[in-house]
Amino acid sequence: MKKSLSMLTVGALLLTSLVGCAGGNEPQAADTNKSTSGNTNSTTKDKEKVKLSLIQFKVEITDKVKAMAADYMAQNPNVVIEAEVSKESATLLKTRFASGEEPDLFMVKAFTDIEDWSDRLADLSNEPWMSKVTPSAFEGMTVKGKKLGFPVAIEGYGFIYNKDLFAKAGIDKVPTTLTELKQVNEKLKAANISSYSEAYKEWWPLGQHLFNLPFAYEKEPVATINKINKGEAKVNDIVNMNGFFDVLDMTVKYGKGEQSVGISYDNEVADFSSGKTAMMQQGVWVIDSIVKINPNLNMGMFAIPLNDNASETKMPVGVPGYYVVNKNSKNVEESKKFLNWLHQNGQKYLVDSFKLIPAFTDLKTTPDLGPLAAELTSYAAKNQTIPWAHTLWPSGSNQEFAKPLQAYVGGQMKKEAALAEVQNIWNARVKK
Repeated sequence: MKKSLSMLTVGALLLTSLVGCAGGNEPQAADTNKSTSGNTNSTTKDKEKVKLSLIQFKVEITDKVKAMAADYMAQNPNVVIEAEVSKESATLLKTRFASGEEPDLFMVKAFTDIEDWSDRLADLSNEPWMSKVTPSAFEGMTVKGKKLGFPVAIEGYGFIYNKDLFAKAGIDKVPTTLTELKQVNEKLKAANISSYSEAYKEWWPLGQHLFNLPFAYEKEPVATINKINKGEAKVNDIVNMNGFFDVLDMTVKYGKGEQSVGISYDNEVADFSSGKTAMMQQGVWVIDSIVKINPNLNMGMFAIPLNDNASETKMPVGVPGYYVVNKNSKNVEESKKFLNWLHQNGQKYLVDSFKLIPAFTDLKTTPDLGPLAAELTSYAAKNQTIPWAHTLWPSGSNQEFAKPLQAYVGGQMKKEAALAEVQNIWNARVKK
């Protein structure tokens, strides 16, 4: 398995896309759009329509994806796009492939996931848009020299915070150490302001994003993960694992307590956006959901510290997913045509509609992407970024890791037992 990850180039190459260009509610498990354009003429009526099945996991832009598909169908009356957006897309994909109802296009994560699917994917190396891909996006989609994906965005995450509530509590700077983070929480508590309402009902904020941090903060994440895979190290050997639990404990203590395991993504975003909580652990992808509830919210985002060395506090930055093409589809060329159209219209859809930071050098970030994108850009400019190390974990383990961590939050499992269960899951899923 390919386990290389360029640690030194993440910030610099991301900067090419971000700075250089400057001058998964809790949705339904699947949402299908089968509407077609009414602009068919007698010629297209006589032709059998091409049906493209598309599956993706970015649930926060479900309506935007459906609108994009409708626009494509209006411009291409011979095509019907069946677009499904699911927070459990990994399970949905396995079910579809097992049943023979294979999608034409779908979305996968970098490294481990894209390699697991590589035998089923069309080579996109020679597509016209490939030369415009931000360099940092190549590594996670390249298998045996073949470029297999269309990167949807560059994203980063941390604690998103309400600047007005921070000011009300007398907080004049964001925390850069674990001790400062605790002080921030104490000041908010003294001002009778709830710090958090974390979405620990969902597997991904806990089992993927927050749990990614101690691995990403390793000096050599790839080497460390390889050692765990080989049985030469254990999960509880990770240097900042105690810091992870310190942060997790804070989100529970200064938030909803054990009830956090019942908080959904929808609840989390609503509580933060309406001013009920001062912080939430999310990323740039949530901007549109926040603005829908409170367009005037004065907010920012800061990297989550796991120790008291401020110089080590950095923001996780990476490509959340890639569109890929099923090479066994009878509509490979039509699928490639769709991706080419999406790139050509990327400013309208990927940036302006989806509110994503583009992973293409010819697409421009705009002020409309909001303050969270600006914060990410600032961290990248200062080379204060770390990778999405969870993309190197054994396939499917992130969802499983959430279970013992949720049990810990709910008071049903001690720290040592939770880590032991994480280790058992890792051992069971690793490819020796």
